[in-house]
Amino acid sequence: LSTDIQKGLGPRQTVARDFIREQPAFLGTMRTGPDLSNIGVRQPDENWHHQHLYEPKTVTDWSIMPSYRYLYRLQKIEGQPSEEAIQGLRGPHAPPPGYEVVPTDEAKALVAYLLSLKRNYPLPEAPEPPAN
Repeated sequence: LSTDIQKGLGPRQTVARDFIREQPAFLGTMRTGPDLSNIGVRQPDENWHHQHLYEPKTVTDWSIMPSYRYLYRLQKIEGQPSEEAIQGLRGPHAPPPGYEVVPTDEAKALVAYLLSLKRNYPLPEAPEPPAN
């Protein structure tokens, strides 16, 4: 067995207090998919989240997560590419040349929420390990 820290799931061990307000708390094999309660620490890159929501297999080849492409729109590039366009998309749903994929307001809000999910605060029963 390995700890949350060794698995790269966060800067400290998960403890019972982390699940106080969860009803029900999906622990172990009851949960389908990874625990997202600390995804803002594990994956702080906004573009990564947009890639993952648009085409999950772009970032995780073995992913069985459904795509949330409906939260994005394909648009023709007019002049300069949009600063909001998702970078690094590949696979069958990558935009064709001259087009880009941009997030809708709903996609931006969802990614902002995911980035806010952080359990990186110290607790007395789970102090952060000293830096090496």
